[in-house]
Amino acid sequence: MKRREFIVLGGTAGLLASTGISFAQDSWPSKPVTVISAYPPGGTSDILARLVADILTAEFKQQFILENVAGAAGALAGGKLARSAPDGYTILVSGSAPLAANKVVQTSLAYDPEADFEPITVLAASPALLTASMNAPANTLQEMLTYARENPGQLNIGNPGAGTKGHICAAIIGQSTGVEINHVPYKGSPPLMADLLGGHIEFSLDAPANYIPHIKAGKLKALAVTSAKRLAQLPDVPTVAEQGLEGYDQTLWFGIVGPKGMPAEIVAKINDTLKAWSTLPESQALLASFGVAAVLNTPDEMRATVAQEIQAIQPLVDAGLVQPS
Repeated sequence: MKRREFIVLGGTAGLLASTGISFAQDSWPSKPVTVISAYPPGGTSDILARLVADILTAEFKQQFILENVAGAAGALAGGKLARSAPDGYTILVSGSAPLAANKVVQTSLAYDPEADFEPITVLAASPALLTASMNAPANTLQEMLTYARENPGQLNIGNPGAGTKGHICAAIIGQSTGVEINHVPYKGSPPLMADLLGGHIEFSLDAPANYIPHIKAGKLKALAVTSAKRLAQLPDVPTVAEQGLEGYDQTLWFGIVGPKGMPAEIVAKINDTLKAWSTLPESQALLASFGVAAVLNTPDEMRATVAQEIQAIQPLVDAGLVQPS
């Protein structure tokens, strides 16, 4: 992770102290809490996991210790959480793949996201960003699609892991246009971005945070954002819908869960703390700098989000556009 990100996250305790946010405490937490991050250091999901650990450490005056458990598109982290005691001392912060999509895109998943996790909240959401290397044969989405039609089987789009929202967004583009797309899964965002910068892969669909500085520096090209509205940090980059795929609107989300059976009062404490933090203007600005916006919904609303995500992906699997692994 970049030094600036450590400095920003390290200042979270001071931000909380200055605003007077406080909630009544009982015996929990009486010892350190493990915050599992499902992806390698440096990606948006991991940045948010570190942020959550900092916020909760500052509020509860107990250490929330980050543990990276990366691999298998978040399935290793999901499996570890599912095996954890539901006592409030282990939580998982992750992008949506291990919290939803893995249920239908991984054939031998060792857990069920709906049956084995206790939803806490959807923390934040963001569009995905279609990015290209400087030597890619396209400067717009339509140019990329034209290249794919003229060169069947040659369009490779990287994503940070099978079943991630970048993977799903690309599959929907392929379904909508009839274009053949080769999905290239990576073990998280940092290695994908490194290959994109090095010209080893020409296109990626991923959360925007890591890519924005390189785009502004002229080292990468931004072709499209997947949400209905443009990204504030890249106002000149059109949406997918604006480039011919009418009605296209896909966002990726990052959530927090505990093991099934985690006490409701602990779920509520975590949810309330993060929701209060998210209302601060400084907090909103910090999240915006990562390319995301706060959601902080209820556990029941998160449960519905997970179910909707699974239902939306299943037809892509059935149509063979997303291959189970």
